[in-house]
This record gives sequence, structure tokens and C-alpha cells, in this order.
Amino acid sequence: MSNFQLTLALNDWLTRVWLLPGNSDLAPATDGLFMFIVWVCIISFVALMIPMFYWTVRWRRKPGVPPIRTPNHNTALEITWVVGPLIVVTLIFFWGFHGFMNAQVPQGNVETISITGKKWAWSGMYANGAGSGETVIFDNKVTKNGDQSPGVRGNVEVPVFVVPEGVSVKFMLTSSDVMHSFYIPDMRTKMDLFPNRTTSLTFVPQNSDPAKSGATDIGKKAGTPGRDHYVFCAEYCGDNHSEMGAIIRVLPMDLYKATVEEWGNVIDVLPLVDVGKFVHEKRGCVQCHNVDGKPGGTGPSWKGYYGKPLEFDVTSGPTWDLNTDEGWENYIRESIYNPGAKLHKGYPNQMPSYAGQLNERAIQGVRAYMRDLAGRATEEDKAQPPAKKK
Repeated sequence: MSNFQLTLALNDWLTRVWLLPGNSDLAPATDGLFMFIVWVCIISFVALMIPMFYWTVRWRRKPGVPPIRTPNHNTALEITWVVGPLIVVTLIFFWGFHGFMNAQVPQGNVETISITGKKWAWSGMYANGAGSGETVIFDNKVTKNGDQSPGVRGNVEVPVFVVPEGVSVKFMLTSSDVMHSFYIPDMRTKMDLFPNRTTSLTFVPQNSDPAKSGATDIGKKAGTPGRDHYVFCAEYCGDNHSEMGAIIRVLPMDLYKATVEEWGNVIDVLPLVDVGKFVHEKRGCVQCHNVDGKPGGTGPSWKGYYGKPLEFDVTSGPTWDLNTDEGWENYIRESIYNPGAKLHKGYPNQMPSYAGQLNERAIQGVRAYMRDLAGRATEEDKAQPPAKKK
């Protein structure tokens, strides 16, 4: 084996030690830059540490031997240790900047997905207005018959976002409250989110060999096409930062389009009670509001309050009669659009506004679901909507 082949084999081994195969078009350049920096560190360490240890022994202070007077200036040496590292870090900068620009500029036709981060959940919206229509639990175990059994860690439901395989995808990112960071490790991409500002990232999703990559099927039922990839928040954002996750599911283009179309129609074909349940589970409400009536959540439970007067720590705007359905409809709508207007006693003002994210039927569904949790659902709340004429 030649020295060149030995070097390539060593580099391949080091790469596999540090990295699983990537699942996007950004992976080769990102992994290459990472390994270049690893080699710079290895070479620099060897080049500095071996002479340092030798000189420590060779020129150590000896009894009875006067110390040798050392020079205090060497122009050639000083230029070398300034210009040499400068060339290396300049190369790293432009290499990284090239990769950053590739993550900003889509290749040809692009599928655009809007992502909003909020404490402590991700929500998404597709071009047809659909949000995520599925949730999973990171620690779920999928049984042979396709059912999911809860694990012992990470028992918070997180959304699934589908993307097409081999097609450029652009995520438009914003935050409803504090800084977050949309991080997909095995896609080799990460971008920060800020309130009142939009950032973006783009890549072409791929599915490498699942046995060798970071892809996972932990949230999927047996036989479901595509591969799942973890999403994390990489910017500490508060108490439940570690629970703020999602799944990117890479699907063939035809199945991707069918899934997004199905998610876009789901609110129109469900009874209002089921619409409210869907919104609660799939649009992030479940992160803060339980439906079992137990106290202690980040926000008040949706069970046990409907039709009863409430105590508020803060009130502003109109006063609603919460003994009536009309008053509760107005209160729910106001809480969705302007959560800080009336703060339920004992809970802080930390819910983001959902203005523009829920249509009228979704809001009516939330009211119907809360009414159902109080045992007051009407026949209209449970009725199947009439099929739309094609």
C-alpha cells in the first residue's frame, strides 16, 4: 500500500469515527471541511508537542551549568507563525462561506416551508396552508404490527414535517418569542431563528443507507415509505429546551405532494370536536395545555374550565361573560390572537400569538373541543361536515 493510499484509508477511518453519512447535498462539503480542520489540529498538535517535549528535555536547567542567553526577536520565525496560520484560517473561512451560501441559495425549483419556533415547539406551514398532520414521540418503540409503545424518555409529542427527496427545499424560519436554532444533524445544517425577523436555509434532502446514516424510523409505523431525521433546538431557550424537537421525513415527490394535500384538507373533513383535538395535538398546544385537568402545566388545562368564570392576574380589553358560550367564544378567540390580554391566574405571559396560523374553522374546533372536555358538546360540534362538491 502506497503512502497516499494509507493516508486515504486513515482519513476514511477518522471520518467514520466522527461522522455518520450525511443525508443532504450539503453533507460532502461540510464533512470535508470538518475533516480538514481535524487534520489541521492533528498536524498542529504533532508539530508543536514533539519539539516542545524534546526542547524541554534537551534544554532543561542543569545544576552548575549557566543558562544560555536566548534571543528575544526572530523576524523570520515571527512572520512564519503569523502568516502560516493566517493562510490556513483564511482557507477555512472561504470554504465555510461557500458552504453557507449553498445553504442560502436554492437549486432550481424549490419547495418552501415556513417554520416557526416557540417555547417549546416547532410548527410549520406549507404553501397550501397545511401544517404538520402527524406527531411522534422520540422514544416510542414501534412493534411488529406497526403500533407505537411509549418509551421512558422524551415522552413529548413532536411534529413531523415532510420534504421531497432529491428536490431543493427552503425553510423560512422565524421565532415567536426568543432565539431558537433549527438543527438537523444528519442533514449537516443549522440556522438560528429570531423574533421579528426571518432567516432561511436550503438543502436537497437525500436518504442514504439507513444502516449507516443518522436516519431513523423510530416514529414511523412499519411499512411507511421514506426516512425520518431528527430536528433539535440548538439554542438554549428555557425550561423545556431539551424537549423541543421534530422529525423531518424525506418522501418520494409523489407521496410528498399527496401527504401535504391530505394535511391541508384535514380540518375541512373532520367534525369540529376532532378539529379541536387535531389543533391541540398537531399545532403545538399540547406542549403547554393538558386535557386531563391536572394543574402544574406550563399553561392552564383545557379541561374543567369551559362555561365557568375564571380568575385573571391581568385583564385588558373587553370584558367577557364566561358563563355564556358567546363569552367563551370571544375569550378563546382573544387568547389565540392576543394571549397576553387576559392572563389566567397563576400562569405567566409566555404564549405566542397564533394570529394568521389558525383559520375560522380551526378556532371553532378549539371551542368545540374545550366544550366537549367539559361534557357540553352539541350535536353540531360532533357532526360530520358535508362533503364538498368537486
